[in-house]
Amino acid sequence: MTVRTEEARMELQEILHKIATKCMGLPLAIHALGYTLRSKTREEIISVLNSDFWKYSLEMHLPHLSFSLALQCMPPNLRLCFAYCAIFPRGHSILKDDLVHHWTALQLIEPSDRLSTRQLADKYIGMLLGMSFLQHSVLPPSDDSSAAYFTLHDLIYDCAHAASSGKLIISDDENSYQHFMQKNSYRYAGLTNSDVSQQNLSGILSAQLRMLLFHGCSNKQFSDDLFSSAKYLSVLDLRDCWLQKLPDSIFQLRQLRYLNLSGSSKLVNLPDSFGNLLNLGHIDLSGCSQFLELPASFCNLTNVMHIDLSGCSGLLELPASFGNLTNAMHIDLSGCSGLLELPASFGNLTNAVHINLSGCIGLKTLLPESFGVLKKLEHLDLSSCSCLEGIPSVVDGLTNLQHLNLSHPCCYLSEHRFHLKALKDKWVKLSNLRYLNLSMCLNPILCYLPEKEGTEYIDSISHLDNLEHLDLSHNIFLFEIPKSLGELSQLQTLNLSGCSRLKRIEKWMGERNCPKKPLVVSNCLGLERYQFVVHTDEGANRSNLAQLKDVSCKEVEISRLEKVISTEEAQNIGLTEKKKLQKLALVWSAGRDDVSFKDGALLAELVPPQNLQYFELHGYSSEYLPAWLTSSIFSHLPNLVEVTMVDIPSCSNLPSVGVLANLQRLILRRVAKVTRIDAGYLSGGSKAAFRRLMHVTLDDMVNLKELDTYSSSDNFVFPTLDELVINKCPELRFGDSPPKTRMLVISDCNQLMMYPEKRGKHDNSSTCTTSAPVTEVVIESCEVPLHSLHIRNCSEKIISPEIMKGRLLSLQLLSFSHCASLTYLPEHVVQDTSIRELIIHGCHGIKSLPRSIYEKKNKHYPHLRIRDCPELKKWCELEENKTKCAHIHLIFEESGTSEPETTTHGKRQIEPM
Repeated sequence: MTVRTEEARMELQEILHKIATKCMGLPLAIHALGYTLRSKTREEIISVLNSDFWKYSLEMHLPHLSFSLALQCMPPNLRLCFAYCAIFPRGHSILKDDLVHHWTALQLIEPSDRLSTRQLADKYIGMLLGMSFLQHSVLPPSDDSSAAYFTLHDLIYDCAHAASSGKLIISDDENSYQHFMQKNSYRYAGLTNSDVSQQNLSGILSAQLRMLLFHGCSNKQFSDDLFSSAKYLSVLDLRDCWLQKLPDSIFQLRQLRYLNLSGSSKLVNLPDSFGNLLNLGHIDLSGCSQFLELPASFCNLTNVMHIDLSGCSGLLELPASFGNLTNAMHIDLSGCSGLLELPASFGNLTNAVHINLSGCIGLKTLLPESFGVLKKLEHLDLSSCSCLEGIPSVVDGLTNLQHLNLSHPCCYLSEHRFHLKALKDKWVKLSNLRYLNLSMCLNPILCYLPEKEGTEYIDSISHLDNLEHLDLSHNIFLFEIPKSLGELSQLQTLNLSGCSRLKRIEKWMGERNCPKKPLVVSNCLGLERYQFVVHTDEGANRSNLAQLKDVSCKEVEISRLEKVISTEEAQNIGLTEKKKLQKLALVWSAGRDDVSFKDGALLAELVPPQNLQYFELHGYSSEYLPAWLTSSIFSHLPNLVEVTMVDIPSCSNLPSVGVLANLQRLILRRVAKVTRIDAGYLSGGSKAAFRRLMHVTLDDMVNLKELDTYSSSDNFVFPTLDELVINKCPELRFGDSPPKTRMLVISDCNQLMMYPEKRGKHDNSSTCTTSAPVTEVVIESCEVPLHSLHIRNCSEKIISPEIMKGRLLSLQLLSFSHCASLTYLPEHVVQDTSIRELIIHGCHGIKSLPRSIYEKKNKHYPHLRIRDCPELKKWCELEENKTKCAHIHLIFEESGTSEPETTTHGKRQIEPM
């Protein structure tokens, strides 16, 4: 009911609470009654509360009372359908299709102008499930995963039996048969005892009987006149009775609408009188494997809508007039392996909606041309067939097809390639297709096509905009999935299992409108990279993470980890056991609102294998890292080569990367809570720490204030550091001395550029030799003007135009010290800057000054101070050069004096390299 005001809502809650109290807190009773009250008015709900039923609570079993109230609230037809469920034995798993066909044959469902009989049946089943009167069977007794099975709780079963009002019996002993024979008022009978005498069976089959169901009667032999008195029988279920001959009296049952003879493997043929059952709407002959042919009279059953001949492996042909069955909607010929051809009249079955030809391996031409006129056909199963001939020519006409299965051909023939090639341009015709199964089907064509053309063939499927399920499994010559498949917005399942040559699964394949089951990739032995996206259905108690259990590849990225429901899911995928895994990225969505404490618990369970070489952590929101990344990282991940951490908002501690002997690259980006990086601490005091570390990137670390690259024993911790990139670290300053690296890249680091020059305790010749000399310095996007630059122990690459030209316009002091390989100063060093003081110290390779120094065309000539540069001093003392440099403030210092001091005191400068 619709509640319009808060007062009315509170009143309704109070009424419902009182009803729940009367149910004595029994969950099943409360749920059933509550579901039925959803569509009731306020007055009807109050009527239930005040019902006289509650007065009998002391006399009547309370759950039965609550269920009886729920039954009273049901529509009459739904009540009849529910009561009928008790015809099946207690605890029996009921096949949904059987139940619906029984209801239909007994006319328990009255179709409306708006809904068909089948649609109403589905609605009724949904309502019974909603009330928990039906429950999904936990272990369906069938290998058919698409089949739905239901069962009834014991209390519900008793309620259904009571609701039948004595019109239903299910008996399993001689005494109960005698009892019901005396009553003789029942309409539905379920018999479960194969030892009941023929006399008692005849007594049960009265004129009142409308339905008869046998269970466990496989050894029963029936007399010809057994059904003579049951002339109004509508449903006769003789499955698994192993009949060798049908009683003649069956063919006198003019009202029979449902006949199930499945499993009658000893039945050789049907008599011509079978065609007398003109009202028959459902015939099940599945598993009658000894059948050789159907009588011609079979085609007189023009009211039949459901024909099941599956497993009739001895059947060689269908009657030529099979097309006369024009009302047939469901035709199952699966497993009819002896069938050689379909009659030309097959195209007359214009009302056919579902046709199953799977396993018809004897068909020489799979589909006759007339097949193409079946405009209403929605479901076509051609799996496990030996022939593809006829399929391309009829596809154009199957415009309403929604389900097509071409999987697992029983053999590969040379002509298959031709037929599959013709299908490439036909897929676009199947615009309504929702399910397409091509498992193993494409191998005959993909094995001949180059890799690129094979991908283009799969691309032709991407025009099926309504496709929900696509199975490409076990196509072993499939190398790549085209990105166009990611544009199929309705796609829910993509099965790629067993595609042993498939190399990559990209991230876009898991980002298709939050599908329920995005990918199945077990046994993809050639898989190198898998970008997996976690999804969880609304209200579900688990995510799709379990799909990673069977994945084995070199690179895995798991994104949207916040969608994982429990840590048990992470445990079950067995990440530690994936010995092939070399690169792992664990990604939580950055900037999400639902930041949860569970990130830490989940990460603790996602322990990679020891052979992992590359590890990335993105979007992790907990404050602490688990032990396998800190104190125990050496034992868990001894082979790590690269560690990347990105978008870590709350964690202030870093992995203990210093103990990783093989680490070569460290990248930290937007790790917001880290304020200090102490390389000595990260090394754990180990002298072998960071021995292979070559690249460090610090990017967008807004709170990072200090980078200390020396240990407590004053040793430089990064002896092999080749490149240090620092970007957008506005608060960062170096420790006592800057790091020593071949290439230093600094961008948007204003505080770093303002750091005053000071000679630290590590700035001496001995420490300078512990790492490679700086050969490149790149300074970009620094708002603070750079006035002073000191370069020490660097090669000539440091003065290349790419590094210095046009970027140091505010420079006033430039100092070169102990740059042994520096042989000259290029023109642009002075020409393109505002240098007022140039210091050259200990650069023995420099033999002259650049022309731009003594021919500088402005009034500010630089002060030039030279110390311990013998070749340069000789050049300056030549008479012709004295004249050139007469206007320059040139000072020569003795080699025994202290380090030259600058005259540009107080200016902003970069720490000496």
